[in-house]
Amino acid sequence: MKYPLVALAGLLFSVAFAVPASAAPVVPEDLFRLTLVDSAALSPDGAYVLMETSRSNGPKNRYDRTIDLVNVATARTTANVTGRTADGDFAWTPDGSAFVFVRSMPKKKPQLYRYTIATKKIMQLTNIANGVSGPNFSHDGRHIVVTVTESDPAPNAHVDFTKAGFTPTADEKKSDIRTIDALFFETNGQGFTYQDHPHIWTVDADGSHPKQLTSGKWGEGFVGWSPDDRTIAFNSLQRESVDGGADDVYVMPSTGGTPQKIASMQQSNNGLSYLSTGELAWLRGGVQDNAEQPELVISDTSGNQRVAVAKNTTGWGDSLLADMKEGGGLCGAPLPDGNFVLNVDGPGYSNIRTLDTKTGTFSNVTPPRGEAWSCSTTRDGKSVAYLYSDFTHPADVWISSVSGGTPRQLTNVNAAWLAHATLSTPQEFSVQSTSGRTVQAWFMPAIGGSGPHPTLLNIHGGPETQFGDTFFLEFQYYAGLGYNVVFSDPAGSTGHGYAVTEALENDYGDAMFQDTQSVMDESVKRPDVDPNRLGVTGGSYGGYATLWVITHTNRYKAAAAERVVSFLQSENLDADFAGKGGLGGGQYVWGPAWDPASTSYAKFSPLTYVANVQTPLLLLHSELDTRTPIDQTLQFFTSLKILGRTVTYVDVPSETHDLSRTGSPIHRVERMHLLADWFARYLKT
Repeated sequence: MKYPLVALAGLLFSVAFAVPASAAPVVPEDLFRLTLVDSAALSPDGAYVLMETSRSNGPKNRYDRTIDLVNVATARTTANVTGRTADGDFAWTPDGSAFVFVRSMPKKKPQLYRYTIATKKIMQLTNIANGVSGPNFSHDGRHIVVTVTESDPAPNAHVDFTKAGFTPTADEKKSDIRTIDALFFETNGQGFTYQDHPHIWTVDADGSHPKQLTSGKWGEGFVGWSPDDRTIAFNSLQRESVDGGADDVYVMPSTGGTPQKIASMQQSNNGLSYLSTGELAWLRGGVQDNAEQPELVISDTSGNQRVAVAKNTTGWGDSLLADMKEGGGLCGAPLPDGNFVLNVDGPGYSNIRTLDTKTGTFSNVTPPRGEAWSCSTTRDGKSVAYLYSDFTHPADVWISSVSGGTPRQLTNVNAAWLAHATLSTPQEFSVQSTSGRTVQAWFMPAIGGSGPHPTLLNIHGGPETQFGDTFFLEFQYYAGLGYNVVFSDPAGSTGHGYAVTEALENDYGDAMFQDTQSVMDESVKRPDVDPNRLGVTGGSYGGYATLWVITHTNRYKAAAAERVVSFLQSENLDADFAGKGGLGGGQYVWGPAWDPASTSYAKFSPLTYVANVQTPLLLLHSELDTRTPIDQTLQFFTSLKILGRTVTYVDVPSETHDLSRTGSPIHRVERMHLLADWFARYLKT
């Protein structure tokens, strides 16, 4: 279903609003004043919502995470209900009288604890050697599934210490050298993961009788309990694969036994949930098409399968991109009538919807705007709580009737900050691109001052994500500095249907270029835009896109590209996802990266066109980034230096690909200042 877009023509003569005397523009240091809500869970009886919040601790340069308890009837919040930071990963008991959570303590493995609402007492439940995570109660409340991760022991040092002539310490007896024989051995933000094997255990509700249900080298991800609690489902890939995204769904007795793999015609099978009918729902798709939207499959207890929602018709979950979190993802819960409530992408938003599993039709629970994620329902399926953010509000907890009506905001965790922050409200418009596509875009006006203003084009990463109606601190900072900010959903974006996402696969640079430049062609017609002071920026695929833009046009006076991809051949062989697929579909679309006949890698690599660059460029990269390894920046930087062009390289230590979203608070603040200083050098004069 399409929703009307606001025409640009009606916005041409809008002016920046006046700044109240008591208000102040956004600054990077506001990160230390904001409370970030990371997840939420509604109690089965609907009385409370648990939310996990985090706040930047400046002196210790970390985030202090707490569990807060919200009374649904009164909307009153009890902060840090468990009394410690670093508590999280919670689950309600089925009757809502208590919840369990995972507590992390220095020099100890994380363990499961219980908090009772009536008495406010906390009791430790587990003492499992390797620690626990991901608690999930059985429907009868008698058992809890937890994940226990076993790690391979370090090998003995490859040294004959008798011949070496000295007695080694305990650390010296073990080797820190890694011997790796499989793909997908590391994950950005987690480091090396090949040696870790998450397995499924159960414990009784009081923490007693721990029992390991799965074992071996493969690892499993828990999906859910069957309605009668006799069976559990989990995801696991129990074979070597060169395909990223390959996975299978298994079922097994909840008391232990031999797992049974559910037959599938596709390589990617991601368990979703058991329905109240006892049927199992999962998402099924291939691994060759990065743009593919998987189909929803439902299997009955006899193994008969049916497709409830067809492939390439639904954007599952929340794919909006901003700097307040690392992805919203898919949330959902089965309803007592055999249907489902979950979050779904739309053009520039994600909202909560119900799914009729018999007809495959969706109905809106919340309005088609903003960003909704981390949803959960009451036991009777009548209410759903979720996190919600929009352009001018960071995330808060909201609640809605599943049958519809007006949602109610339960928390306002940043009320004090919002009362004094001067924010710019983006204005939505659309353009007809030279590609023939209709592109959704937004214009965020500069705050204060007289125009025309310098203007920044920001291109999102992914590329299978989208920009839209959610809070973006960095964009607000630029607006407060006097920049207009333009952002859009060009080819490759999600939320706009399969065809828009797929349009990038065989045209990795130009499809995006045509759409973003059409957006800027329209934007520079505004009287508050100075067409001679334009900048372009982006990170990840947006970093790639920034390089592509400045190798194909000189209209921008400055550029800043972060965590870039500059040479697709090496990126598709050395990133943490490197395998048969990869960016642009990898070998499935362009052939083997090592094959000289596979010319698309060079054709779509900005490095091929580096000699065209005349735009002053700032390159920023984190040292621990394995999603776009640092060689991608170094190759472009070195080339520009040899060519005698204006380029600066910013190296950020101890951070990963997600610096702008989850990096240390001080580095996140420094990053924004560095980018702003760069653009000021070229666009403020």
